[in-house]
Order: sequence, then structure tokens, then C-alpha cells
Amino acid sequence: MMASEQETGNTKNSLHVKFSPDNTNEPIEYSNYYAPLQNNEVIPNDYPTRTSFRIDNPYNIHTPNEIIDQSSSRDSEKVTEVSPNERYVRLNTLLGKGAYKVVYKAIDRDEGYEVAWNTMQAMSNPNNKDLEHEIQILKSVRHPNIISFHDAWYGDNEFVFITELMTSGTLREYIRKLVPLPNLKIIKRWSRQILKGLAYLHGHNPPIIHRDIKCDNIFINGAHGEVKIGDMGTAEMKLGKKYTLIGTPEFMAPEMYEEQGYSEKVDIYAFGMCLLEMATGEYPYGECKNAAQIYKKVSAVKIQ
Repeated sequence: MMASEQETGNTKNSLHVKFSPDNTNEPIEYSNYYAPLQNNEVIPNDYPTRTSFRIDNPYNIHTPNEIIDQSSSRDSEKVTEVSPNERYVRLNTLLGKGAYKVVYKAIDRDEGYEVAWNTMQAMSNPNNKDLEHEIQILKSVRHPNIISFHDAWYGDNEFVFITELMTSGTLREYIRKLVPLPNLKIIKRWSRQILKGLAYLHGHNPPIIHRDIKCDNIFINGAHGEVKIGDMGTAEMKLGKKYTLIGTPEFMAPEMYEEQGYSEKVDIYAFGMCLLEMATGEYPYGECKNAAQIYKKVSAVKIQ
């Protein structure tokens, strides 16, 4: 459903976002008039459901929506592609697949360890400034609690980038495997590592705001208990206040919806929502059916 000019009191305060409905991985375009919701209007039941905003640039790095079972392919792994510098070789083992990105297992031949070979369809303009900016951010980040970015290049109609491989997937997936839920000791250990990663980003010169901290974007190596922040595609250098509406509604701070701008503090708010998910095993605002209902609850909280 799209609100019309008449229904919204002819308001022009529209926010254009992209999102994926729950029943598909394909992003669709949607214009949502948030301003009328501040007037306590009734949200219709058929309002589109949503769990995560997508940003307009298809190159942004997102967690694969589909995790592939590797058990049947380990015995038949073969090299299918080699990087231009011949350092990385891609195997035929598919690790994950999302709306924009496909991830394969690869080998770093210089160091002898496994890495993630990420591929995305290339845009018509290979000199896309947003993409180049994103690559520079990724290359500048070096911290034990942030996924490492190794290399990037343009292939045949695709963009390829090599990142560190975390063997146990996302923290959200890992929490689901724990029965019962993680105890306080485990939550503290995870939280300490996440906060160290955020402290590094926010202490960068200039500070880097992640803008989409959630358990889906935090990765774990279960064998050693290592936790690292990933999905840096939404990250942005802080040069003054930010105004772009971006992220996942359940984890977005109230100020991200306002026109006054926001700072790196939105990452701390999102971390707090991650804590709730770690402790309960449930997504925040699970009772809400769509992004508009989440927005209404979040915006009802007045920041002093």
C-alpha cells in the first residue's frame, strides 16, 4: 500500500527506501510517508512487512540471505577461478547467496588459509564513486574484531572482493543453535568484543559510523569464540551530522528518523538491541508486523 497525497494531508516529507518483503529476496522500491504516523493514524494490517532496509547502491555488502549446506560438496571441491594477481583461487563451494551477492570459499595461496570470495553484478560504470569510497573505508579498517578486507577487482560483468572467512556464520544463526540460550558469561564475552570493534570505528579519524549493527551483521568463529563486526557496506565517515535513513528498522535509533541528524551514538543504540536478542533469542519488536509499526513505537520515545 502506498499512501496518497490526499491520505497524508498533502505532506511532502517522504522517505524513499528499498526493502525486501519476507517472502522474497528481491528488493522492491517503496515510498513511505512517515510523517502522518506521528499523528497516531491507524496503520492498516496490509501494510507491507519489512525486516531490513536496503540502500540504493547494489554494491553495498550484505549478509547472504541463504546459507548453503557444504557437507555434500567438500569431497568435490575444485578450483574454478583465479584472481588477476593469481593470489586467490575460487573453489566451487558455495557458502551463501543473497539478493545482490554470492559468496564462495576461496584460498589465499600466499598465506595458505581460506577466505571468502564475494561476487556482485557490476554496474555499467566501473568507476562508481560510491563503490570506490566504500572500498577505501574497508581497506582502512584493521582491527581484530572487524572482518578483514583483503582485495577487490572488476571481473567479467561482476565486482569481486575478498574478505576474511568466519567459519560459524552470523551471531544470530549461532544463537539459534545454542540450547538453552547463551548465559551471562557468554553474552559478556561477545559484547566485549563487539564494543572493542565499535570503539575502534568511532575512534577512527574521521570516525566511522557502521549504521547497521545487528546480530545478522556480526560473525563468529565458534571454535575460538571470536566475534567480529561485518557488513561494512553501510558504514560512512563522520564528516558532520548524518541524515540518510539507512539500516534495519528494529535496530535503528530514534534520531535516525528525525531531520536533526545523528552521530556514531546510533551504533551504541543498535548494540543495545543486539544485547536483547542475545539474551532472549528473539528479534526486537517481534510483535510488529511492518516497519511502520516499528517506527511508530520507536518515535514515541522522546530523547531528553
